[in-house]
Amino acid sequence: MGDFFISAEDLSHLLAMAEPVRVFDVRRPPAIEPGSRFLPGSRWRNHVTALDWASDLPRDGLIVLNCMHGHNVSQIATAVLRENGYNARALAGGVDGWIGAGLPTVAQSKLCPVDAQPGTWVTPINPGIDHVACAWLIARFIDPDARFLFAEAEWVKDIAEELSGAAIGSSGAVAEHAGELCSFDTLLREFDLNDPALAQLAPIVCAAHSNRTGLVPEAAGLLAVMLGNSIVGKTDHDVLRLGFPVYDALYARLKLAGNATGEPAADGGLGGSEQ
Repeated sequence: MGDFFISAEDLSHLLAMAEPVRVFDVRRPPAIEPGSRFLPGSRWRNHVTALDWASDLPRDGLIVLNCMHGHNVSQIATAVLRENGYNARALAGGVDGWIGAGLPTVAQSKLCPVDAQPGTWVTPINPGIDHVACAWLIARFIDPDARFLFAEAEWVKDIAEELSGAAIGSSGAVAEHAGELCSFDTLLREFDLNDPALAQLAPIVCAAHSNRTGLVPEAAGLLAVMLGNSIVGKTDHDVLRLGFPVYDALYARLKLAGNATGEPAADGGLGGSEQ
């Protein structure tokens, strides 16, 4: 395969490890329909204008381009970027190969149409466990160029509407509490994120958020760490900055420890043994 292509399995591993990979979907617009699925964290770009939209990207950072099948469309963009010094690779098999490997995808939502610019997401001030988890989910899987603004809960939705953004964590928002569901749950549902590891992470988030730590063993640890982050963080953005690696670590453990299939790990927890 050389270094021109990257396999779906290798890319999935890099994404699970929170490696700094930028994924761009370069399918021709006619190939993208309302029900189309996307790789987590990918953004659509025109393959013909690759040098224009890549101008702000670091040349040494890994750029992965995917089209429908991994044929000429993604290879055109990959070849052009590589010729100009970018560390670009084409996804072998494209979106079809990714889906065929049983890897998670994201549904196109009315909030993030295929040609959307970086989004503005508004969340309540003093973000806690659930809201930090939502922001992490957005940045990692939905909108890698997201910017987060904070406001009093009662004004979150109005501010988001005025800025043509999306509200999270307030009444009427795309991600809000719904019965026993946390905002994190409703965000997963909105974008139909069919990732078993995220499905396992959701009850941990809800149990920690609601201080029902007896429901899930990992919830007590998450609660303690995130409460500490809220003390250490001087601003709301600090709390996100400190919280994202916590969720990165939990997700990686669930994703890579063989426990993302729904089968319990041998130790009854996240899997593996202590060294």
